[in-house]
Amino acid sequence: MIQTIEIFYSFQCPYSYLAIDRLTQLESKFDIKVLWQPFSGKAAGQSGGHQMSQERSSYVREDVVRLAKAMEMPLVMKGDWPEESFDPEKSTRGAVVAGDLEISLEYNIKMFHRWWGEGQDANEQDFFIELCEDLDLDPNEFAGRISTTDTRERVKGIFKRGRKLGVFETPTIVIGEERFHGLDRIAMAEERLLELGISRK
Repeated sequence: MIQTIEIFYSFQCPYSYLAIDRLTQLESKFDIKVLWQPFSGKAAGQSGGHQMSQERSSYVREDVVRLAKAMEMPLVMKGDWPEESFDPEKSTRGAVVAGDLEISLEYNIKMFHRWWGEGQDANEQDFFIELCEDLDLDPNEFAGRISTTDTRERVKGIFKRGRKLGVFETPTIVIGEERFHGLDRIAMAEERLLELGISRK
């Protein structure tokens, strides 16, 4: 029986970017269905939510650069992050539509690479046109779908669901009632899936 798990991630979060390759491999390793949940308080209209202290943001910038180098992943880290960061609303709504089109993996990988690997702003005029070309999508149709009231409400719904499940930061893997937060807990999530006996032969 296929196990459904949820992965809460944020394009604003550099740790989500560093985790994306390992997260996308879970479905090939285990007999699972992944629900990709783009989790952003800002995109959901909750901009007054979790605030990172100056000490923590300074550490995260240092840590992420170190990890990216060790993982041999390209990284463009803005010196004023997270105080000044790209607006995630359009990207997050796009992730919801990508899920409807069953291209979440492709969308997330390309979005994270452009956002963190190349330092591109998803709100620039040509960004989504080029992304749609890479994904073989009609830019006008995609733009129309991410602008609907329904898509906006679903972004809010995903955020509310994450908070109800106890998600506080990303990336977080939810397996049943268990939460596994952060890069260093992906291995533990895999161990849990092995215990459930759903690894692919």
